[in-house]
Amino acid sequence: MPKKFTPADIALNTVLALAAATALVLLCVYVFHGPLRREEQSEPIIIGAEDTEPPVTTAITTTTAATTTTAAAEETTVTTSVTAGNYDPIFFNNALFIGDSLSVGLINYEFLKPENVFAQAGLNPTSITQTEIDGVTVYQKAAQFDPKYICVMLGTNGLSYQTSENMAEKMGALIDDLQRICPDAKIVLITIPPVTKAHEEEKPETLELVLDYNEYVRKLAEEKSVALADAYELLRDEEGYLGPDYAEHDGLHLKIHAYPVILGAVENSLIKYYGVEIPQETAAETTLSLDESTEAAPAAVTMVPDTTTMTETGTVPESTAGTEETEIIIEEVETLN
Repeated sequence: MPKKFTPADIALNTVLALAAATALVLLCVYVFHGPLRREEQSEPIIIGAEDTEPPVTTAITTTTAATTTTAAAEETTVTTSVTAGNYDPIFFNNALFIGDSLSVGLINYEFLKPENVFAQAGLNPTSITQTEIDGVTVYQKAAQFDPKYICVMLGTNGLSYQTSENMAEKMGALIDDLQRICPDAKIVLITIPPVTKAHEEEKPETLELVLDYNEYVRKLAEEKSVALADAYELLRDEEGYLGPDYAEHDGLHLKIHAYPVILGAVENSLIKYYGVEIPQETAAETTLSLDESTEAAPAAVTMVPDTTTMTETGTVPESTAGTEETEIIIEEVETLN
């Protein structure tokens, strides 16, 4: 007597049949489209640096520029730091920075040697030519140092009581005189940094005054055919004020983080404007720890040292004041000022 299939038997047989069919389909896919078709496999995909986000670091990395050759075009091109915070310390070995207490920070945080900086708290485009530091004027300093680059950042101290037009006029005269004394030097003007919103609410230096003066600086660089480094644009926040990462407690002076940004902007502007080339042998990489730098520059010195401190720490290269012609030029410009 034939066996009768119960509903349970029918259901089980159906499940087994479907499982067998599924296995057969998977086997076919595996054989014809899987690892057995090795000849159709492509190379593994490797994610390059451009496809990943850069790691977050607490150190300031300074990278030197280098001269590279493009094989296809057989042309020599200059590559330099293109991101904020990258600069070549060697690049500034023969650079002279002229400024106020903001530029004094370059010494205090040991980015530059004292002999590379002619700066003092309170200086502005009007008073710079009437001030002596370490017994020399700015013109004597420039002649003695004979810099390859002259970098000028002045104006913050005059915002509250001088007009932008007047300060720009004085800056123009300063550039003319420096070009006469150091005709081979490449000059760069640096826009002044913004202030914080809190500073603006309590002090006379306002963002509006900064913006107005910086427009004169930009026009002056074009008129005098010198390079421009726009420090303002790199140090501002979304509203145009000095960014919290760069602002000291007074909302006017700069933290250590701001100086590599400024130096990088100056280096880039000189290279792009004058076509400066960096020898290959100077290529190197230096990492400056923020913690180490902070220890090296005591917080007690808030980039506004008195004249005595500057006199004791500053040095002037031991050299003559230049040729007789240069001395005559210095005498002329100092008499006019």
